[in-house]
Amino acid sequence: MIYFEHPLSERVRSFLRIEHLFNRFDAECIRADSPWAHHLALFTLFEIMECAGRAELKLDILQELERQKQLLVNSRLVEPEEAEKQRQQLQKTAENLQGIQQKFGQHLRENDWLMAIKQRMFVPGGTSPFDLSSYHFWQQLPFERRLADLKKWIGTLLPTQQAIALLLNILRSNTLTVDCVAQKGNYQRNSLAQNIHMLVIEVEQQSCALPEVSANKYFTHIRFLEASQEHARGRPLNQDVSFKLVMCSFDPVVE
Repeated sequence: MIYFEHPLSERVRSFLRIEHLFNRFDAECIRADSPWAHHLALFTLFEIMECAGRAELKLDILQELERQKQLLVNSRLVEPEEAEKQRQQLQKTAENLQGIQQKFGQHLRENDWLMAIKQRMFVPGGTSPFDLSSYHFWQQLPFERRLADLKKWIGTLLPTQQAIALLLNILRSNTLTVDCVAQKGNYQRNSLAQNIHMLVIEVEQQSCALPEVSANKYFTHIRFLEASQEHARGRPLNQDVSFKLVMCSFDPVVE
């Protein structure tokens, strides 16, 4: 099976993009001893700065963490001991995020060396050794030294990563799953369950089908396209496609 997540709000869209970038950063950091892996990790770090630098992001996260705490207080679906454990986790995550007083990534912006590299990375071939000799020197340092630097630079961004990971775990845990068939590649549904914030389409990988989703609280349309590595948008599929539609919410799902 292959899973396609489709956010239904700008907030969830931001959360998923930031999660994707942090996962990529972590993967590049621990790869084999290669300066190119750490080059990609540093590039990803700069992408995280841009993607998560929106001033309202921290407030959005803190508000949702607080709302989740209130939901636990009023919930009858969670045992008291488990509810208290989850509440403490939410509280600690919020405190860690609030403990970062400076603007997201400010310590990186104040590092002239990093900002010079960031500027050159968006120029084709701009980080060649003769363009940035000091960066070339850093790339030749031992793996452990480069890894320590990357961990230091990402350090104050981790509370944001942890908070988003917690919220997305909640989102992916509150689900309603429906078995569906897209007749001749098309599926329509008049309404979703209440307060749905993300859709997940699960489809067999061998079907080579890509879902194209148009959804709001009144109407959902999913059209499956043929996977293609030659065209940005594949041809519409004309055969029936079986799939699972998973509706995800920050609240307990009620159909």
